[in-house]
Amino acid sequence: MSPKKGDQVSVPPLSGWNVIHGTTEAATGWEELCRVALPNAHRCLEALRTDPLSRANWNRQHQLRGRHATREWKGSELEQWEYEITTAEGSATWSARTPRL
Repeated sequence: MSPKKGDQVSVPPLSGWNVIHGTTEAATGWEELCRVALPNAHRCLEALRTDPLSRANWNRQHQLRGRHATREWKGSELEQWEYEITTAEGSATWSARTPRL
């Protein structure tokens, strides 16, 4: 079965944050990123699971600005962050702050 909106990105972590796809396009894009840049995608997923709002690696992981700084999802306004996985074609994954599961 193909991944779709709401599907888990991978096996849930034993601790930390669970990461889900917000759209079907995100699921498809994640699969493509894993295909072309698996080590970088793995580092991204680990960073999002460990500390999705970290500013320690600000050149790769940072909150978006302007009209993209927040997004409404399931009735809540959430901060929207970016983790740059590769520089080729501007590939990046977007993350919003959500409660721990």
